[in-house]
Amino acid sequence: MRTDTLSYKYRYEAPKSELYRTLISEQLKYFQRADKSIQALKPGTIIIANLQTKMHQLITQNTMKVNIMKADDIFQLETQQPSGKIVQTYKFEQEHSGANILVYSEQNVFESNRNQMNFMIFGLMYKYFYNRGVRKRMRYLDNLAQNIE
Repeated sequence: MRTDTLSYKYRYEAPKSELYRTLISEQLKYFQRADKSIQALKPGTIIIANLQTKMHQLITQNTMKVNIMKADDIFQLETQQPSGKIVQTYKFEQEHSGANILVYSEQNVFESNRNQMNFMIFGLMYKYFYNRGVRKRMRYLDNLAQNIE
């Protein structure tokens, strides 16, 4: 694992195409909350959102952009913040055992070396909460894709 990247692997049960469709649908809803004119997501779709930073708990204005969309394979967002960027990636893979997994990762790139170093230290402590939050999100998407309430 890279020192600037946090990742989590989730074994999903829904059909891959349904899980991908659900992921895109949920991301579209998020983008529409910021810009009601967005009807569909595609590479290059951009919104401006106010988000809380992980390290300093400050609200900052961010630009979120869809980088990559490949059906049933990968979905990637890039969030530009005043102090750097976060690249979020959802990648559909298979384990050696044949189990389907969805790998979610966040690559954090900071403009200052000091902030990058702080993240590496903070990231070690944050990993437990990150895993818990991502697991909950993945389970939600998996259940939604399976129509489980």
